[in-house]
Amino acid sequence: MRAYRFRAYTSKTTARVLETQLEVACKLYNTLLHAEQEEYEENKHTMNKTELRQLALDLRKQNKEFQVLHSQVAQQVADRFYEARQRFFDGLANKPKKKKPHQYLSLVYPQSGWRLSNTREVGLGKNNKRKARLRLSKIGFFTLILHRELPLEQVCRVCVKLNPSGRIHVIFLVEEPESQEQQSEGEPKNAVGVDLGITRLATLSDGRYLENPKPLERSLDRVRLLQRSLSRKRFLSGNWFKTKTKLAKEHEHIKDFRRDLFFKLGALLAQEYDLLVLEDLGVRNLVQKGENKKRRRLRLHDSSFSELRAVLEWGFRKRGKLVLPVPAYNTSRECFLCGGINQSLTL
Repeated sequence: MRAYRFRAYTSKTTARVLETQLEVACKLYNTLLHAEQEEYEENKHTMNKTELRQLALDLRKQNKEFQVLHSQVAQQVADRFYEARQRFFDGLANKPKKKKPHQYLSLVYPQSGWRLSNTREVGLGKNNKRKARLRLSKIGFFTLILHRELPLEQVCRVCVKLNPSGRIHVIFLVEEPESQEQQSEGEPKNAVGVDLGITRLATLSDGRYLENPKPLERSLDRVRLLQRSLSRKRFLSGNWFKTKTKLAKEHEHIKDFRRDLFFKLGALLAQEYDLLVLEDLGVRNLVQKGENKKRRRLRLHDSSFSELRAVLEWGFRKRGKLVLPVPAYNTSRECFLCGGINQSLTL
C-alpha cells in the first residue's frame, strides 16, 4: 500500500461545504459512539463492523442532516469508529471518546464517489507540472497539482483532508505489489555511514556533513507569541479559530521545511551510494537528567531523528538499495582505526 498526496485548491463555497460535511461526519461518529454505549449497557453486547455500517446507513436514511454525506463515506465513519474501538481492546490506544468538530479533519471515499478528469500540462521547463480536476460526490470540484505520476488504475481509496492551517490535501491510496521494489543484485559498490547529531544533523563517513538548521528553534519566538495570543482568546470563538489557524500555519511551515530537507538528503545519498549504514538510535533514551534537560529535549525533537531515518530508509529501499542498521552502543567512544573504547569520553 502506498499513499500519493497532492495539494488541492477549490472555491470558498466548496471549502465551506467540505467543512460542513466534516462537522456532520463528526456528529455521526459521536452518534455511533453513543449507540454503542447504550447497546452495551442494555444488552452487554458490542456491535461488529457489519452492524455498525448498517446502523450508519439507517441513521443516514432517518436523519436528513446525515444525508449530505455520501453513503460510502458514512460507512467509512463507522469503520473508523470500529477500528478505534479495536485498538482500545488490543491495548494500543485509549477508549474512544466524543470528538469535537474542529478535530475531525478527513473524509474517505473507499470505492466510488470520486472521478479524476481533465488532466493537462502546465508550466515550462523545470516548472512543468500537471493539473487535474477531481470531483467528489456531495462536495464539489477540486484542482489538484500532480507533481508525480499517479497509477490511477490501482487506486483503492481516496481521502480528502482539511489541515488545521486551512490547506486541503487529497491522498490516493494505491495497492502496489512488493515485487515492484527490485533489490540490487550482487554486493554494493559504494557504502556510506551516517552519524546523526544535534549540532551537525548528519555526518557522512566520507567527511561531508550537514549542519542542523533547527527550524523549530529559529521560529520559537513566533510560535510562543501565537501560543500566548491563543491562550487569551475565548475557546471556540471566531478570534480563537483565526489565531489557531495562524499557529497551525507556522507549525506546518516548520514541518514542511524539515521534510523537504530530509527528502532532498535521502535522494542525494540514494543516487551516490548503494548501501546506507545508520545507527539504531533510541531517541527516548537520549534525554538525560541535567540542568539543560528542557533545551536538550527541544533540540532532539527539532532534529527529528526518527523521521530522518525513516525518510533515508525509504529513499534507499525505493531504489532497491540496502539499508543496514547498527547498534548505537559506544559508537561515539569507539576508535574507527583500532576499535578501542575511550571510557573518558562523556555523552
